[in-house]
Parts: sequence; C-alpha cells; structure tokens
Amino acid sequence: MSELHGNMYIEVCTACTPNREYVRVFDVTERTALHRHQTGRACHKCGAPLRDTIVHFGERGTLGQPLNWEAATQAASRADTILCLGSSLKVLKKYPRLWCMTRPPSRRPRLYIVNLQWTPKDDWAALKLHGKCDDVMRLLMDELGLEIPPYSR
Repeated sequence: MSELHGNMYIEVCTACTPNREYVRVFDVTERTALHRHQTGRACHKCGAPLRDTIVHFGERGTLGQPLNWEAATQAASRADTILCLGSSLKVLKKYPRLWCMTRPPSRRPRLYIVNLQWTPKDDWAALKLHGKCDDVMRLLMDELGLEIPPYSR
C-alpha cells in the first residue's frame, strides 16, 4: 500500500537523516496549506521545524519517506491491479510511471477506482465505483471472507 497523497497523522523532520517520522493521534495539517507545510512543532532530536506529508493540488511529492514514490512506481510496474481509494487522481496525473503508460494498454495493470467524484483516470478504469471507501471496502472484505480489525486510537 502506498499513501501517495501523504498522511494527515504523520509529520516529519527533514533535517534528520533519515527523515524522523512522528505519528500523531491528531490532524497535523491544521496550520498547513499549499506550499506551506510547517506544522508549528519542532523535532525532539534536533529542534528543526516539522512538516506535514500532504501533497496538495499543484504540488509534486518531494519526500522520500513516508511517500516513497520510487517503491510505489516499482510496485505498480509489477502489479496486475491498482486500487485507488478516495482520490481525485488529479495530483497523480503528473506521474505517468505510476500508471505504466509506457506499456501498451493491454499490458498495463487493471485500474479500479473508488471515489465520490469524477477523476481523470475514469475512462481507463476497469471499474469505477462512485461510493464511500469505507462502504466499498466493507463489502469487499465481506465478499473475500476477511475480517476488518476494530480500529482503536
């Protein structure tokens, strides 16, 4: 699984090597916006400002971790299926390698999209479901006979 838009519960220190991640139980993006990613908190190790991991519309993901674009691209190149959940896919259209666009259409991974709105990849999708991700995943897991573990903060 690749979180290519970032994670609203993770902030990172980019001054530390490797980047030091802080997983929070609260939304770290309260003070962040397009091209303004500092969260207002500081790294406990070096004191540098922490930043969110979110990729906003019009931005390119620049963090190696936790976004891990290279691993996502490698996984996509080996995949026979790509499942996109809850994304407009507007940011990701700038990353043609994720969609294996260098391959002929018959050799690309089958794309399945679950989203409430239109996406630029709808016409490429083997199946597009206009629905809520939680509802669709609950039905899918039930169909597969897999239990969804209870969520606990």
